[in-house]
Amino acid sequence: MTRLRAAAIWARPWDAPPVWGGELSLSGARIGAVTAAEAQGDAILIPGLVNAHDHGRGLRPLAYGAPDAPLEAWLWDLWRQPKTDPYLTALVAFGRMALSGVATVVHNHLPQTGDWLGEAKAVAQAARDIGLRLGFVVPILDRNLAGYDGGAAVKAAVTAQDWAAIEHAQALPPVEEQIALVGEIADAIDGPDVITQFGPPGPQWLGEKGLTAVAQAAEQSGRRVHLHLLETRLQRSWLDAECPEGAHVFLERAGLLNNRLTVAHGVFLRPGEIAALSDAGVALALNTSSNLRLFSGTADGSALLGARLPLGIGLDGMGFDDDADILRELRLTAALLGPRRFDTAGLSRSAILRAGMATGRTAFDGAEGQGLLPMAQADVVALSLQKLAYDQIDPAPEALAGLIMGRASRSAVRDVWVAGRQIVKDGAVTGADLPGAERALVDAARATYAAPDWASRARAACVAASTPKRPT
Repeated sequence: MTRLRAAAIWARPWDAPPVWGGELSLSGARIGAVTAAEAQGDAILIPGLVNAHDHGRGLRPLAYGAPDAPLEAWLWDLWRQPKTDPYLTALVAFGRMALSGVATVVHNHLPQTGDWLGEAKAVAQAARDIGLRLGFVVPILDRNLAGYDGGAAVKAAVTAQDWAAIEHAQALPPVEEQIALVGEIADAIDGPDVITQFGPPGPQWLGEKGLTAVAQAAEQSGRRVHLHLLETRLQRSWLDAECPEGAHVFLERAGLLNNRLTVAHGVFLRPGEIAALSDAGVALALNTSSNLRLFSGTADGSALLGARLPLGIGLDGMGFDDDADILRELRLTAALLGPRRFDTAGLSRSAILRAGMATGRTAFDGAEGQGLLPMAQADVVALSLQKLAYDQIDPAPEALAGLIMGRASRSAVRDVWVAGRQIVKDGAVTGADLPGAERALVDAARATYAAPDWASRARAACVAASTPKRPT
């Protein structure tokens, strides 16, 4: 049994202020007891955090020439990404997350080769080596990969040779094979802390028959489905043309509107759609940094305020400072989706903390995290009070909570335990040489970098097709 004596414990940050002092005992993968004790040391203990939507970007897009831009243009820039070892890529991404207090990640995989099963095994091994709990989301898609018009604008703007190269790069197995592969991957990697999910990237990228087939397979297997939804204004326009009745009707027709579904982004969800998703028990992963960096805006905090849908917080591989800092992500989300004035509604600080530490876990396995309570899973983060509150004057626990919410970042993370295993100690991951892995990944990427010539031309065509024409 591991005993953690602390300066303070914030057992359920969304529910009550921290208490000074205390001791946490970890019994295997569970918390054995939380007891009163005299304050000791520098740590305040909080629950482990959930990264409810990510893509495991060990190579950050800015590094290979993909600057922040509207999503539809930026997706073409991602073709510049060098092909690297999937294990090393995931190891670096997961190690960075661990350093900011992430205990659980829902990873939307972006295959680099035709060997999706091999890549899944590599990513799962990386998560196990770092010590993160992993939701592995397998993409299933079949349309509009070169634009929401089926690629017509890009095809018209590039050479025949370019178009042939684009079609070759985007070639995929039939949807039926992609769905079957989810089961193969699950058989190969699933375990107590790894769960495979269906991952149609979004309604615009998988046709009606495919979405219905995913819904049926999910119903039969009991697996969760993870879907990008209404991330951009162009996606809103596309969905309005496809289904004017709303996103909830579109999902219901496909058989996806149920409590096994997580949708990510939701920037352009309307109040009626939010209410319908809430009634169905759908979870929503917010991605504030990514939505800002990719010019989408922010989700509607006031519309989400009265909804009962489980919220999560996701980094999307696009943290605001490119550093996988989930604590800063919580603070940024609270600032932008919270009340803006005395007379403006928005998500409370408590709602954001609950999303980051409790309800966000729904996106992993459908169960809400319980915090630091007896018999809850032993996911614990130790933050340094010296980093966060060295100048605290008011000793009230509420004042300490305010300091943490105003300042928390990965620089304050000292130790992390997931299911009772210590995965970060004294600010360093324990399961891998993360600095060495980062160097090896960058070296390998530089050695293999060769951006396709057509990527920039296709991007320009996409931008031109997406830009509203101004009257002369």
